[in-house]
Amino acid sequence: MNFDALFVNPNGCTPRNQFVPALVTVLAALAFFTYIVPGRTSQFCQWVLMYPLMVLLARRLLDMGKSRWLVLVPLALTFTAFASKLGYLPLADPLKSIVDWIALVVTALVALWGCVGHDLRRG
Repeated sequence: MNFDALFVNPNGCTPRNQFVPALVTVLAALAFFTYIVPGRTSQFCQWVLMYPLMVLLARRLLDMGKSRWLVLVPLALTFTAFASKLGYLPLADPLKSIVDWIALVVTALVALWGCVGHDLRRG
């Protein structure tokens, strides 16, 4: 499978044996931009990396026989967290932290589900 199929094109399926290495790649890039790169550049790169992550999750959900629209739940939470962090959605400081954690946990749970879920085509 090539880059476009895994990270750009939401049409199609991604079996678990291709999903896990692709997920590790996106998570490594996110970790790099979160912990190594400072400031707005870091935030912009993290924001851009949400697209390949959500495409990958949508493709995996489809391969598991689930609706790819389920990816809207972590996507909406992630958008809310980024809007808050960038100042587009003014929230109180404790609420910002809660939104960030909820977005992270929900996205992580969907990714974990993709890692352990059965491929529809292979059982």
